[in-house]
Amino acid sequence: MKDKDTVIYEPSYTPNQNWVKELDPRQMDSSLSSFVAPKNDSRVITLCRPFAVLPKTSYSSPVTLPLGLAYVGAVLEKAGYKTKIIDATGEQQPVKIRRSENNLYNLQGLTSEEILEKIDPETFIFGISLMFSSEWFAHRTLIEQIKKKYPNIIIVAGGEHSSAIPEYVLKNCNSIDYIVKGEGELSMLEFCFNMFHKKSVKNIQGISFINKDNKFVDNGFSKRIQYIDAIPRPAWHLLKPENYFTNSFTIGLAKGKLRNMPILATRGCPYQCTFCSSPSMWTTRYIMRDPKEIVSEIEWLIKKYDANDFEFFDLTAIIKKSWILEFCDELKKRNINNITWQLPVGTRSEALDEETLRAIYDSGCAYICYAPESGSEKSLNIIKKRVKLDRLAESIKAAVKIGHTVKLNFIIGFPHETLADCLKSIFFGIYCSIRFGIYDVNFAMFSPYPGSELFEKLKKEKKLSLDDDYFKKLMAYMDVTQPYSYCDNVSGRTLSIIRFAGFSLSYAAIYLSRPIRIYRLIKNLFKKEFFPSNLFEQRVYDFYVRLKLNKKEKNAAVNS
Repeated sequence: MKDKDTVIYEPSYTPNQNWVKELDPRQMDSSLSSFVAPKNDSRVITLCRPFAVLPKTSYSSPVTLPLGLAYVGAVLEKAGYKTKIIDATGEQQPVKIRRSENNLYNLQGLTSEEILEKIDPETFIFGISLMFSSEWFAHRTLIEQIKKKYPNIIIVAGGEHSSAIPEYVLKNCNSIDYIVKGEGELSMLEFCFNMFHKKSVKNIQGISFINKDNKFVDNGFSKRIQYIDAIPRPAWHLLKPENYFTNSFTIGLAKGKLRNMPILATRGCPYQCTFCSSPSMWTTRYIMRDPKEIVSEIEWLIKKYDANDFEFFDLTAIIKKSWILEFCDELKKRNINNITWQLPVGTRSEALDEETLRAIYDSGCAYICYAPESGSEKSLNIIKKRVKLDRLAESIKAAVKIGHTVKLNFIIGFPHETLADCLKSIFFGIYCSIRFGIYDVNFAMFSPYPGSELFEKLKKEKKLSLDDDYFKKLMAYMDVTQPYSYCDNVSGRTLSIIRFAGFSLSYAAIYLSRPIRIYRLIKNLFKKEFFPSNLFEQRVYDFYVRLKLNKKEKNAAVNS
């Protein structure tokens, strides 16, 4: 749906766009009623989110509820399948962080052995979520162990990593039998139905596999779902949301007694940034939910889980001004006042004028993350990031003035960039810290993620190869000690230095330009229970907690 305040760009790079089809509510109901489980079938579908893989010196490791698996689980359960979810990062209590056997990275969550023990022997299909390519080298080993112990289980992989490079994933790990590409609820449902009823799966849209002739078969993207509200709500009862009600490891800002739940208000992104892998997962079709249905889901989460904070996991949460104003108005109409909600993933500024910023603040929005990505107009044009820096600055200024906690995300070291381009991003971050009083700035080093336009370009130019070293380098975005560079004009060492300088100068500006924040920080540190008041403090606090957990795990290992 397009109108005067909707910003839509037609894609120039969207692989296999011709496979995309949409479903209306009646077709959704038909799918749920047509692909039902056989009666009295005791076989189980087990879904799994593996343990988190983190650099040893990670400065950020937000761990959140697996929203995608909860949606898939809900659809399968609705159709009558006996469904279980193993959430390796959330089921472990107390949380433990351990060093990998090769001492190169940290692991958070259940061990491979504990995951194997949790798999129901009646499992017929095992679906594993592979979201982050930087974790592939560790998760591949887990999958091989599962197949070794349960050779008859059908292993299906989904998520952004699998969707971006399905042929590589299948050939690099032959323990995986099938891949579901893209928006997977309905493809997974049809796949399970055919498997349970001994029907062929070779022509199901969204399924990829290696056939008997050792040839890769790609059936394109899964069907896009036009009316997201027709999907059953996430099956949180199959997980343990209460384990996430903590003031650590949140992707957003933890204020007070956090009982945080994720929300997805939109799916996809209409933009075509060259560094983003979204087109290989969602295409560029952007679909918004009905604001009334989102508020109803919030009411349900408040009643069911006593939730009081909601993080929107959208790729691009706010594009249409009238849509977000309708959402805020609906919260007001229903007298939902004692909650906060956040936009931590990164959103755009086009619709965030003063009226919109005031409306979302008054309705409980506690935190906005803008994602300009670069302070260089040249870079913004080359990476197809449709952002006007002057308009962005106006939005940031208004947001801080109103009272929002604001963060900015930048990426330095794009392949084309010069040192001057990188410094423009650093200087813009410092400028916003001093001039507007934002609360946090993140400078990430460019990493060519599978499925992105730049990944394909660098691969074609033979500047990267798909090996374990490449996947480990992808962790550089959350580790300031990794000096990797795909930039033609700036070395990894130089990028690492200016990145560290950018962090240091920005945080110095954030505090020194407003000394009251130093007083608040010191005051908070002396509290018996420290609740961070901004994102920098949140990440420092998270890092401190991880160090304690890591030390505790080492001591336990020594004592045993």
